[in-house]
Amino acid sequence: MKHALSFFSVLLLAQLLASCGGGGGGSPAPSGPGNPTPPSVSVPTAGMRVEETSTAMVFSGSWVKSDSSWGWSGGDAVQSNVAGATASVTFSGTSVRWLGSRGRGMGIALVSVDGGPTREVDLFARPTDEVHTSVVTISDLTDGQHTLKIQVTGRQNSQASGNVVVVDAFDIQPGTTVSHWQDTNPEVKYSAGWTKSSANFNWSGSGVSNVPELPVTAHETAVAGETVTLPFRGTAINLIGYLGPDGGIASVQIDGGVAKDVDMYGPVTKYQPVVFTASGLADANHTMTITSTGRKNPLSTSTRVVVDAFDVITPGRRYEDTDASIVYVGNWTRDNEARVWSEGQTATSNIPGTTATFSFTGTSVSWIGCSKNSAAGAAKVYIDGVLQKEIRLGADYPVEGYQMTVFRADGLSNGPHKLMIEVTNTDQSYVVVDAFDVH
Repeated sequence: MKHALSFFSVLLLAQLLASCGGGGGGSPAPSGPGNPTPPSVSVPTAGMRVEETSTAMVFSGSWVKSDSSWGWSGGDAVQSNVAGATASVTFSGTSVRWLGSRGRGMGIALVSVDGGPTREVDLFARPTDEVHTSVVTISDLTDGQHTLKIQVTGRQNSQASGNVVVVDAFDIQPGTTVSHWQDTNPEVKYSAGWTKSSANFNWSGSGVSNVPELPVTAHETAVAGETVTLPFRGTAINLIGYLGPDGGIASVQIDGGVAKDVDMYGPVTKYQPVVFTASGLADANHTMTITSTGRKNPLSTSTRVVVDAFDVITPGRRYEDTDASIVYVGNWTRDNEARVWSEGQTATSNIPGTTATFSFTGTSVSWIGCSKNSAAGAAKVYIDGVLQKEIRLGADYPVEGYQMTVFRADGLSNGPHKLMIEVTNTDQSYVVVDAFDVH
């Protein structure tokens, strides 16, 4: 297996950053590749993205640059596997999201805010490394200045092949949820000329499968006129693709609007880069259309267009499956890290009568789950004790839907509510509770 990140020792990045002053302060979350860097600020605030080079960052101990063949936020990330190394970011806001990496070679970190209680975060996951992924979100802070500290423990769980901790970026008080959909999502529709990319450990979600099914990889084509369509609800969407010497040019539209060319050529290969972003959309239903143009950069050797994954971004707050607001009754398997789940894990059950009850305050709620052949269970959904519907979650291979909105209710009264999921199937199929979104 190719390790996803470089483990070689080079130099102390902390000393380098201190000597050169870093790379500027917090900046608005990027709206796509090639955007200019906004003016630096001393303390990043709500809605800003802080890259690892920001002057808001302080590193101690040994940190090195991460593998450049990955499509990190802002182009680069840093990593360490040295016990005691720390990375801190100072910001102003009520929440912060750490973007890093999960995978088989990832270790265990400690996270704390303002010197308060420490939370242990295990970055191990069975799929290939996921980059620029949400590692953990800290919410419910007082509205003011805070410092988030990440400490490398040098430890790993018994299944991990390494103990690396990656710091890629931070989103300050994002006010949004992010669902990372694979190219196998049931909503994605391909024209006939797309093929499944060859299996390797670099594509999003790859490296694991239920035999005889093949691992999730990516879809690609070099034929002009081939299309991909994806309906989604959200205010922004990222296309995760590929950059390389054989990359071609795709055309991307939202809701049939003006098409934008996306050049996937790059002098060196990069996996899982964000190659296109549409932001500032209405919180409504939209459709992304990707078309292979058959054109290429003069330096490219091919017209290859790759669709690897999507980030669907929606206003609201996400409550992960481990949140204290969720009460599980019956036999649930916790800490399932077998796929690319929201912030790394899920709860699953295939026992009829088991329940998961989420208490929240808001006017809209979504259950984030999974739809695939091995997660084909059925469940009844209740809100405040009233049955809303019964859902069967199955899908036939090669469809595999992760971090999906499997149920959404809008128009609730603005007050406290309870959403309950009750497993009803009797065929041993699994029901997945990944997270809940409150809008």
